[in-house]
Amino acid sequence: MADPGTNGVERPIPARRFVADFDADTPRHWCDGDPVLTHMLNAYTLLVPGNEGYYIRTLKLRMPRIHDPAMRVMVAQFLLQEGQHGAGHHRCWQMLEAQGYRISGFQQPVDGFLYKVLEPITPLPLRIAMVSCVEHVNAYLGHEFLSEGLLRSAEPELRALFEWHFAEEIEHKHVVFDVLQTLPLRYPLRLLGAVLVLPLFYLLMSVGAMVFLRQDRLLGRRDTWSRLRAHLFGRDHMFRRTCRHVFDYLRPGFHPWQLDDSALAQQVIDRYTAPDRPVLKPLPRSRAA
Repeated sequence: MADPGTNGVERPIPARRFVADFDADTPRHWCDGDPVLTHMLNAYTLLVPGNEGYYIRTLKLRMPRIHDPAMRVMVAQFLLQEGQHGAGHHRCWQMLEAQGYRISGFQQPVDGFLYKVLEPITPLPLRIAMVSCVEHVNAYLGHEFLSEGLLRSAEPELRALFEWHFAEEIEHKHVVFDVLQTLPLRYPLRLLGAVLVLPLFYLLMSVGAMVFLRQDRLLGRRDTWSRLRAHLFGRDHMFRRTCRHVFDYLRPGFHPWQLDDSALAQQVIDRYTAPDRPVLKPLPRSRAA
């Protein structure tokens, strides 16, 4: 099929601002009363703002070397979307602190290591490959959470935050991959980026979730681990689904739009931009930088 990620015309990626407020009385286990799934997503929320800043800095450094006007527009649109994701999730931190969680002990050391130690010593081509891999992770998490309805019983404001984010990750999932394709040694870089990113991403997600569970005094509970097994191997089969997406990414002929789930993303965007539920506010159209 034609590659819809090669220009900014067929598949635009408009940025939208998340305008819903978080209720101060939101239950601590806001994802269907499940502390495991809730805290996995809470850990993800703590990682998002720093990650988005990293993506933006990386792509801005590459922008002067991008000469294709369509790709420049595509990257500019990507940067606007990512900036809004960071802002949306950062607003969640106040809710978590109001619920009594201590988040700085995890978030600050992680951001310090990733962006003050690791980022400055990483060559730009490898940084692009690492961002490409994280974007693939974000896109397949979005695909699975949206297609399987894993957020359908979550508290409305939090459900909207994650579904909007996941839908936009699907919308722009090709952007950094396409930028990576313009580099020499793109396939070896893709493999190296995956080797570095995947273990680190899941380590940080696991540690972050355990930090929250420990503060709830649930880390040692048998029910907690039963819920985790159900998410990974039973009810949600997330381990098997994740392996499938990872192996796809490692194939030499892979492209993100070989899984065309744009209609799935559009359904979510349409729901949250509907006049009777203005959760998202469109931003002005971006221009090439």
